[in-house]
Amino acid sequence: MRYRTIIRLAAGVLLAAGLGAGPVPASGGTSAYTVDWKPCPAAPTVHCGTLLVPLDWSDPKGQRVPVSVARRPADNPAARVGTLFYNPGGPGAGAARNVVAAEEFFSPTLRARFDLVAMDPRGMGTSVQVRCAVDFFTPGSTLFPRSEEQFRRMVQHNRDYGRSCLRETGALLRNIDTRTVARDHEALRVALGVDTVSWLAISYGAQLAANYAAEFPRRTRALVIDAALDHSQSETAQVTDEIMSVENAFDRFTRWCGTAPACALRGRDVAAEFDALVARAEAAPIPVAGALRPVTGEDIRMGTKGLLATKDPVPIAPGVSWPALSQALAAALAGDASAFMLFPAGVPQDGLGAISANACTDYVPQVETWAGMQQRLRLGRQLAPHLQGASDTWRLTGCIGWPVTATNPPRALDVRGVPALLVHAVHDPQDPYRWTHQLAAQIHGSDLLTRTGDGHTSYYSSPCARAAMDDYLVRPRSAPDRVCDE
Repeated sequence: MRYRTIIRLAAGVLLAAGLGAGPVPASGGTSAYTVDWKPCPAAPTVHCGTLLVPLDWSDPKGQRVPVSVARRPADNPAARVGTLFYNPGGPGAGAARNVVAAEEFFSPTLRARFDLVAMDPRGMGTSVQVRCAVDFFTPGSTLFPRSEEQFRRMVQHNRDYGRSCLRETGALLRNIDTRTVARDHEALRVALGVDTVSWLAISYGAQLAANYAAEFPRRTRALVIDAALDHSQSETAQVTDEIMSVENAFDRFTRWCGTAPACALRGRDVAAEFDALVARAEAAPIPVAGALRPVTGEDIRMGTKGLLATKDPVPIAPGVSWPALSQALAAALAGDASAFMLFPAGVPQDGLGAISANACTDYVPQVETWAGMQQRLRLGRQLAPHLQGASDTWRLTGCIGWPVTATNPPRALDVRGVPALLVHAVHDPQDPYRWTHQLAAQIHGSDLLTRTGDGHTSYYSSPCARAAMDDYLVRPRSAPDRVCDE
């Protein structure tokens, strides 16, 4: 949750980053952790390196796997506060690469006061990779089966895909959950030789940082979470919340289009035209040159969900915004649906295995049968007449039939003694606002900042929220709940 990136965009990040090395043997059974720091090719003042972490944390002296890390020293050493761990979400979005390009992703305050440190979690970026012999996306892929036969084929594909990943990857596929990644970060802290770390955790990063704070509270100086993901709920409860949150964002988008000069469909009945476009694409998918398949109504609904991420364009993701969505819909209505294509034809899909493995080791889908799928489809249509259930959590349908049992299933955390600030937009289209209150109840004594506006995450879109987050990281303190009216 990237920005909690849709799988298609997260895959692009992974594939562009390149592939990491495979598992390596343990080094003499030692429990020490070190990083072979070297200047990063793209930024010589930033240090890049590889950390070897246990493949399976239940056997810390056993086989190890490499994860890529980056560290940028504070610009003002005399005013340095400490070390800041950072995760931008996804899972799948780059972390180490963002530290390398710190001027784009961190404020001057954080660059001056902290050593900025990030890890590409196992399976992601240039860390150890998940390999699969079957493609995740196929021309017949669907997360919304319309018949029992389609449901059966979907589950069989999930099973075949997961089994191929297990054959090609081995035990790593069972050891890629978020709790494991949190322990990898503790190994990184040890390698850095620092007593405590602070966290700036965005979207999915909230789950990672909260797990770290729960496991290592005495090593967590401060915790700032932007757009909380609450991992304590059942899968049904989570998808229900998110379905409504995405539909609310779509409704707000269509009202915005009524008068906003930046809307390419300004003044038109956007909701009605959207429904008609989806229906036409379902009846006759729209051909797109270079696409794995013609664009279906499902593709448009899921693509719309992703483009709702921010109301206004932000520098780090200029193509994911309400104006961009209006342009994509206008083009699709005119016959060009390329903005909604499922996946390019002929592009390797290696990077998607880790995203699936992480999701399927963190969650347990509660749909098991065609009857259950029918109930879920009705839930989507009832709660979201336009998007019909399109949401990130709906993607957990891809875990039905997955061959590896969840190793980190949903559970409530009990975090104590850690100063924490949670920031959330009231109209977040992906992580419902109430999730931050639910997570705050698991982080005792945490503070809340509410942004009254739209969009997923606030650090990159709200100067008010960013200033509050920066200030809290520099000077953690208990404060009354606060509001940013943006």
